[in-house]
This record gives sequence, structure tokens and C-alpha cells, in this order.
Amino acid sequence: MKIVTNRWRFSAAFVVFLFLFSAGVGSAEVIYVKPGNSIQAAVNNSTAGDLVIVKTGEYQENIVVNVSGIKISSEFENPENVLIRTRDENSSVFQIKADNVTVSGFNITGSGEGSSVSVSSISNVSGSANSSKMSNNFSYSNNSDNFNDSDNFNDSDNSNNSNDSDNFNDSNNSNDSESADPGQASGSGPNKPIYQWDGFGCPAAGICLEQVNNCTVENNIFFENRYGVYLQDSRNSTVLKNTFFRNGIWLDEGCGKNLLINNAIEESNLIIGAHCWDNIMFQNRVSNGEGISIACCGGNNLVSRNEVINCSNGIDIYDVQARTVLRDNVIIGCGNGIYLTFVFDSRVYNNTISNGSTGIYLREDCHDNELSNNTITTSKESGIYLLDYSADNHIYNNYFNNSVNVKAENTKGNIWNTTQSPGTNIVGGPNLGGNFWGNPEGTGFSQVSNDSNSDGICDLPFQINGSDFDYLPLARPPFVTGVDLEVTIGMPEPNNTSDISIEIDRDTLNLGTMLFGRSTEQVSKPQVLTVRNTGKSNVRISAEVSGSSDAVFSEGIYISSRFWPDFSEVIENNTSKALEIELKVPTNYSGNGTKKGSLVFLAEKV
Repeated sequence: MKIVTNRWRFSAAFVVFLFLFSAGVGSAEVIYVKPGNSIQAAVNNSTAGDLVIVKTGEYQENIVVNVSGIKISSEFENPENVLIRTRDENSSVFQIKADNVTVSGFNITGSGEGSSVSVSSISNVSGSANSSKMSNNFSYSNNSDNFNDSDNFNDSDNSNNSNDSDNFNDSNNSNDSESADPGQASGSGPNKPIYQWDGFGCPAAGICLEQVNNCTVENNIFFENRYGVYLQDSRNSTVLKNTFFRNGIWLDEGCGKNLLINNAIEESNLIIGAHCWDNIMFQNRVSNGEGISIACCGGNNLVSRNEVINCSNGIDIYDVQARTVLRDNVIIGCGNGIYLTFVFDSRVYNNTISNGSTGIYLREDCHDNELSNNTITTSKESGIYLLDYSADNHIYNNYFNNSVNVKAENTKGNIWNTTQSPGTNIVGGPNLGGNFWGNPEGTGFSQVSNDSNSDGICDLPFQINGSDFDYLPLARPPFVTGVDLEVTIGMPEPNNTSDISIEIDRDTLNLGTMLFGRSTEQVSKPQVLTVRNTGKSNVRISAEVSGSSDAVFSEGIYISSRFWPDFSEVIENNTSKALEIELKVPTNYSGNGTKKGSLVFLAEKV
């Protein structure tokens, strides 16, 4: 059993390997491409199930992938070793026009930009996506919004509760052939035209997915392309563990149910375009660029556990009138932390926003949004700013600690507290109510007001503007001093010496045999896995699917009926919990053969 430690708050990880056996296993071929040969020719010679392996070196071409069900990978899945530079800068380096295609382990550059870089210079930009600060292991608390394939977000609306939620080993496979055809992609000669795009087809991107399903873009480096990864009217695809420098990720109109997970984007942005539904942006890191944006007319998108640093806006949403959830994000040093314009019925909670200009900005008739459990500190202008008739928003259980906490212009009628009820509020008090109003000098309303009955609520209401009040402002909890006591009766347990220690009752799960190419969703028989907390502290466990780029796991693993990014459970010390692991094979999934991956459990002290 493998134990993983990291530099964040997670202290232990335990790995369970999952195996999927599918009927109708074909005779897949491995096609090798070496420098001087053509990747395009290898793709053209492949069929579904084949693996195209590109050997270490530099290549210059534009590749169109019209063959479904293939994987194109660098030899060691190391993007530092294989550089692919565009030949025609007005075209994408990879244009994916078939379903179930995986592209993994490349250094991709030059589309839409001039480029004369080499493998050595590009590989020093940021190493690889796996070396980013995120390391798959954020320490933020998860929530209970569940994303599923029913086109709905089942938001619990209980945001005060902080609990929630491939390598391909070719073992001497037959028909390992070399691609002998020289480069086929057409070039534009030494005098390349300036970048142009008419808005149809694929723009100049590192990888463009054009009206496809169930594709994967994993563990690549994208350097100075017009767009890093561009999705056009594509669904059920995964963009995972990539590194972007001076280009980012763009989902064009009509993209749905895509997963954007654990990507690092430097000096660019992550954008969801118009009419995009049910996409998940999870554990990405965006820095020194334009942040995360969501355009109009879509909804049910989830933006969760991302880190946005030194961007013009942290998360910017415009004209979204169906529920979008922003939760558990960390936003530091951005002009506006969360910027909502003409947004209805969204949920914004458990976000930490600091050192920006404005923490949360609502304008142009934002209404019926819920903002709760957010921590907003050291904003230069204001913690929250409401403008242009933004009304009927429910704003409660937030922590404001700024020189100016609220600005409100041409707006009234917002609700600044919930009904008083028992429950630990954001500053540790015994009741839920309104918000905590502090300032860095320690003289904020909540910091100096009386709480005569010690219920965690100030005795007097807090006036927001001329007509709006927080009727139940949170009070500073009383300072309590004490001493920790500990006693051991009898012999101590030999395995109970650390704060965090969990055990799993098995290290392998066999999820059975599933059929491929079915038009309806298939669900495996649930497998029971027992996790026991043998440490001294209570722990919260979450999960992560890794070790495989295959969408059958990243899109299909559910734990106790929750999609794996939303899974979270608290296990008290010396107790255990039985978890049901289930695989829901995506509709029309066309992969076959044995699929291997791992399910990693992460334990955090609570």
C-alpha cells in the first residue's frame, strides 16, 4: 500500500488500483514515430484502439486526427522530451475531429504566434503540469453540490456546512511499426501570413477539439499559442494536468459536460463561452493573467477549488441566468475577486478572497444570488460592492475584514442575514445569523459590539446603507484559555501513534466486464470498500482518480453515489466507514480492452 505525503494540509494518501475488463478486446497496434517521420502519417495509418508513440525530438507539422479511439503520446509521456511546433501558424497543431481521442505528453507551440524555440528552452518554462503548486491536493473543504449527467446541479443550498463533498505500458505489443512517411503537413513557406480566423472551424490553437465527444488532453505543455486548448461544440471531454504559458483554455459555444481539472495557466485565462452547460473547472491554477471567465446564456457550471493569483479578475461571470456554483476557490491579488454582471440564481460560497481591489462585485441587476461562507480580507476598495440595482441577493455568514467592507450604489433590498439557528458560524460562534464585520484595526462593528447573552450575535443590528440592515451581525467569539488533557489507559495501540492514519481493507478493485459502444449508460455492480481511521484525530477523506488518462474512470467513478470530485466524508478516530465504489460507463464510450487506474484517498485532519 502506497502512502503519499505533500506540502499542503493533506498528510496521507492511500491508493487503490481499479481494473476494468471490457468485452470485445481488439488487437491494438503500437505505431512509433521518430524525428524526420510524420505524426500525421502515423495517425492516418491507425485504427481504433491503436497507440501512436512519438519518440524524443522536435517535429514541425499540423496534425488532423480523423480516427476515433486512438491515443497519441510521447514515448515516455514526458512533455519536456517531444516538441511539436506548428508548420502553419494559422492552423492548430492538433485538430481533433474524431471521438475518444487522447493526446498526451507533448510540448506544443507556435499556432497564431511566431516561434523559434527549442525543446530545451520550452521545457524550462514551468517544468510540467505535475510540478505545479497545486499537486492535486488542495486543503480546502468540499461541499455537497453533486454534478451528474442528468443536466442538473443538485445544490444543497446549505452552504454554511463545510462538509461535502497512464501510463500505457506496451508490453512488447505486436506490430510495433515505424512511421516512414516524411512530414505531410502543408506549410506556408518562409513568409508566413498574419494570423486570421473567420470564426468557423478551429482557430490557431495548440489542440482544438472540433465537435467531438469523450476526448482527453492530458499532461502537455502549451507555450505561446493563440489558444492553448480550444473546444468547439464539444462534450464529455477532459483537459487534465496540462501546463499553459501565455495561452490558456477556451470553451466555445455549446460545450457541455467537460472536465477541466488540475491545469496550471500562466499569463492567460480559462474561459467558458456562451451557451455552455454542465462543465466542471476543478483544482486549476491561473496566475498573472485574466483569470476565469464564464460568458452568457449557459448554466449549471461548477467552478470549484481553483487558485487564481494576480489576475485582472479572479472569476468573472456575465449574463448567466441559470445556476452556476462558485465554491472553495482561493483568489489572491486580483482586481475584482468575484465579478458578477447581470447574474441570477448563482451560488457563491466557501471562497477565500484577499489582497485585491474589490472582493465581490455585483452590478447590472444581479439578483437572487446566494453569497455565504466567504472570507474576504484586505481589499483596497471594498469587501463587497453592489451597483446598478443589484437586489434580492441573500448575503450571510461571510467574514469581512477590510478598511471598507460594503459599498452600495443605486441598490437596495438585499438580505444580509439568515434566520438565527444553532450551528457553528464562520467565526466559530454557536449560531448562524448575519455576517462578521471587522476591519484590520480591530474596530469593526462585530469586533467592538456587545454580545450580552453570548449567543454569537451582536445585540444591535448593523446598518448597511439607508434601508438595508444586517439584523443578526456575528459577534467576535470570546477568548477562551484552557489546557489539553490526555491519558492512556492500558497498553497503547502500536498503530495509533500519529494524528493521521487510515487503512483500507483491500488494494485492488475489479469492476467487472462492461460492453463498449453502447448507446445507454452502463453501471457496474457496486464494490464495497472499508476505510478505517487508526490515527489519533478525526479526518476528512476526499478522493481523486489518477494514474489513467482514460475517460472511463475520470468521468465514471462514483463513491457512495457521489461523483468523485464531490466526495468527502469525515471519519472519527478508531471508527470505519464502508464506501460503495461504482463505475458508470459514459454513454457511447468506445474504448475496449483492460483499463487500469487508481483511486487515491486523501486524509485531512479535522
